[in-house]
Amino acid sequence: LVCQQNKSDAFSDLYCAKKVAGLIFLLGGLGIITMAILLSRRMVSHIAQADREKDMMNLQVIETGKLATVGELAAGIAHEINNPVAIMVEEAGWVQDLLEEEEFQEGEHLEEFQRALKQINTQGKRCKEITHKLLSFARKTDSRIQVIQINDLIIEAIGLAEQSARYSKVVIHTNLEENLPFIQASQTEIQQVFLNLINNAVDAMDSKSGGTIDITSRLDEDNILINFSDNGPGIHRNNLDRIFDPFFTTKPVGKGTGLGLSICYGIIKKMGGEIDVQSVIDKGTTFNIRIPVPKDLLEESSTS
Repeated sequence: LVCQQNKSDAFSDLYCAKKVAGLIFLLGGLGIITMAILLSRRMVSHIAQADREKDMMNLQVIETGKLATVGELAAGIAHEINNPVAIMVEEAGWVQDLLEEEEFQEGEHLEEFQRALKQINTQGKRCKEITHKLLSFARKTDSRIQVIQINDLIIEAIGLAEQSARYSKVVIHTNLEENLPFIQASQTEIQQVFLNLINNAVDAMDSKSGGTIDITSRLDEDNILINFSDNGPGIHRNNLDRIFDPFFTTKPVGKGTGLGLSICYGIIKKMGGEIDVQSVIDKGTTFNIRIPVPKDLLEESSTS
């Protein structure tokens, strides 16, 4: 008995197996190539991100070094200025006492002398205030963690930025809740955050020829909330998601490094806090900061 079968029928299973194997090898090869491309891109992205973070850290180190140098320079200048100013004010007071004597009371230019001495005293006190601020700034170049009072740092930051704000016709209003609990943080870093937010608001409103900044602080359960609001031009919503990214800035070329807000973000996050931004075009911008209060300091504040 002879049985005859077509070759195609006899090897149909083998041909099918070859096709399936080929398809599997093809899909596997494509999958491997795709994964290799994705992984390589991801590795490149991670390396680029690491390089950016390294560059940012290097810039922060440089900025910290500059800050320390400026602090030392400010302290030296403040001491050098404070001494002659003190002598000037004392001598003006001595001349004022002399003018009180009878022989000078009938002088033709007595009122002019008194006006000039009053002006000398006023400007001397102003110089003392400036040197006091310089010394205060110099003392805060230390980034050690300390027990600090938020409202005091807000007031000091306003004092440091007040002159530039006045020059830009910006008025700063405050509504600070009294008897806020103390927190543990670096005075230098918190001061840097507050100054950066105030200066950014002043710079933004400079194009509008003035405006107002409202700064508020209050206690919300176990957190201190600080809000910096301005009525400036606002931030476009497409930029809000990138506002805290390193090297991102909406300022003109040469006027901003794009590191200020990213450094502020890092400082607040390092403390376990949060910072976010809300903005409406032509209405203004508000930065909200939430800083946690340690339980022991919170309890101490509530008992006192």
